[in-house]
Amino acid sequence: MPRSITPLTLTEYRALVAGIPLYCASAIFTVAGQTFTAAQATAYINGVLSAVAATATAKGAWKEAILAEQKIVAQDGETVKQIRNNVALMFSNQVNTLTAFAIAPRKVPVPLTAAKRAAAIAKAKATRLARGTTSKKQKAALTGDVTGVTITPVTSSAVIPAAPPAAPPALPVATAVPVLAPATPPALPAAPVPAGTAAPATHS
Repeated sequence: MPRSITPLTLTEYRALVAGIPLYCASAIFTVAGQTFTAAQATAYINGVLSAVAATATAKGAWKEAILAEQKIVAQDGETVKQIRNNVALMFSNQVNTLTAFAIAPRKVPVPLTAAKRAAAIAKAKATRLARGTTSKKQKAALTGDVTGVTITPVTSSAVIPAAPPAAPPALPVATAVPVLAPATPPALPAAPVPAGTAAPATHS
């Protein structure tokens, strides 16, 4: 089984084709039991280069074609599908015409016979029993049952009484301060009487 090799790139192939005649014109290459002159080696490599270049070109064109296909399908593919659906409706009863359009005719539903319907109902019932499947009404009718449960009522959280306010500090005992009688103001001197004015009479 041949071992896999890492292929050279286009640039590397082209460098050999251009470099051997320039730098190794008189060289003799002995490789894998074969002998090549510079010209023979160049021609040999050039043959590989042509195949690789052709493949690279094809790969590039293929990638471009894929991108173009994806773009046009995303843009117009749905419209084409709708046109095809219209054709399928137009010739829904004409099998040969649908075949010409590569459209498979729709299968006509065949009603079950009484025996097959009874068998289907029995099978569905057996499946429900095996899986324990119940309807909504049956699920609603199922309730749990417990005994010996002590129910402790939940009351509101106890109110912690506030601490009594601290007694105000005792006031110092007031010391009696002697009350002094106001001093009697000195008598004001009598105003002088101008000359020629009779002094006011005094009543005893």
